[in-house]
Amino acid sequence: MSTHYKSLTKRTNPEIIPIFPLNGTVLLPACDLPLNIFEPRYLNMIDDALKSDRLIGMIQLADNPQAKEETNISSGQPGLVKIGGLGRIIQFSETEDGRYLIVLKGLKRFHYLEDVTAKTPYRCARVSFEGFEEDAACHTGKHMPSALSGGSNNDRAALTLAMKSFAKALGVKVDWKSLAEIPMANLVDQAAMISPFKPADKQSLLEALGSDERRRLLIGLMHLYATNPGDRHNSDQDSNPQRPLQ
Repeated sequence: MSTHYKSLTKRTNPEIIPIFPLNGTVLLPACDLPLNIFEPRYLNMIDDALKSDRLIGMIQLADNPQAKEETNISSGQPGLVKIGGLGRIIQFSETEDGRYLIVLKGLKRFHYLEDVTAKTPYRCARVSFEGFEEDAACHTGKHMPSALSGGSNNDRAALTLAMKSFAKALGVKVDWKSLAEIPMANLVDQAAMISPFKPADKQSLLEALGSDERRRLLIGLMHLYATNPGDRHNSDQDSNPQRPLQ
């Protein structure tokens, strides 16, 4: 955790940001998100971001008819959910075939307000950070008492049980000893980001009011998906975390 990022998050409040719509992907505060960028418009976005404040907003497409109707009717762009995550490029490299490999550090969440007219090939949006002031504390691990203490033994045991059940259903091997050393709030957030849940379930984890609520929701989802493996997010397009959508 870093007091540098806590301070940076507090003073970073852009009114307009470039947005990267990517279903099945959410960015939580203090978490790192690796991305493989290959579409020309998003290569352009990264070029522009590196020249300025290195900020990019990650957001999902709206998956309900009402939200789609309310958003971007005039622009013809796909509708977006109302809450996304602001990230800062902290690592960058270029491959021989012209792709960009980047890592975004999640700063804080934002409210998507509307698209704005821009001369860029990628979308830009007006956003608000109202209500997400406490996200800055995530960067020092002090956003919830459980992040300091690691949570109660019962809370940790319940999370571990859910993770083991989910991992077994996925058929993946996990280094449980290493996971035991990760503070619970960090573990919850990272698991929320990488687990193959449906976009709507990922969004509910992003929008959770705090670490405790996110942990309880994550445990419930892991047990649900372990029991019903067909519910996992595995479509050809959306399961590829490197494929942006509009």
